[in-house]
Amino acid sequence: MTELTTRKLRELFGLFATGVVIVTAVSPDGEPIGLTVNSMASVSLEPPLLLWCLASNSQSRAAFTDGARFDIHILSEHQAPIALHFARKARDKFDTDPHWRRDPKPPRVDGVLARLACTVHATHEAGDHIIIIGQIEAAEHTSGPPLVFYASKFGRFAQQAPSPYALPVSGDGWF
Repeated sequence: MTELTTRKLRELFGLFATGVVIVTAVSPDGEPIGLTVNSMASVSLEPPLLLWCLASNSQSRAAFTDGARFDIHILSEHQAPIALHFARKARDKFDTDPHWRRDPKPPRVDGVLARLACTVHATHEAGDHIIIIGQIEAAEHTSGPPLVFYASKFGRFAQQAPSPYALPVSGDGWF
C-alpha cells in the first residue's frame, strides 16, 4: 500500500468509470447555475431519490437548500464539449442561451439522454463536499450511448454482444 495523498486518491477514484451529468438550478438572486458532475448515483426507487456531491466551497451552494429545484441532465457521448463548458468556474455559462430568462425554472440542456426534475430532499456535510439528495419529481429520456468519464478523460461505453451478466429490468424501467 502507498501513502494516500490527495492527488493519489483522485487518481484512484478516477479508476471508477462514471457517467457525466450537468446539474442546473437557479440561484437565490435569480441567476442560472450549471455544473458538470460525475458523482451522481441512485439512492432509492420508492421514493425516487438520487444523490450528487458539491464542493463545500462552491459559489453555487446557496441554490441547493431544502426544497430547491434542480435538474439533472445525463449527457450523451457527443456532449463532452458541453461538459467541459459547464466544468469551468465562470458566471457566464448561460450567455449563449438567452431563453432561460423567460422561464426561470432550472435551465435545460438540449440533446441529453435524460433529464430528471428534482427538489432538494436533504443535504449532508461530508468532508470537503456536501451530499445533496434529490427527490425526482419528473423525468424524460431518449436512447443512445452515454458520455463516460474514466481516468480524467471523457470516453464512450462500447456495448458488446449480449452479455450473460446483463441485469433484467422489469416493467418499462422507469418510475
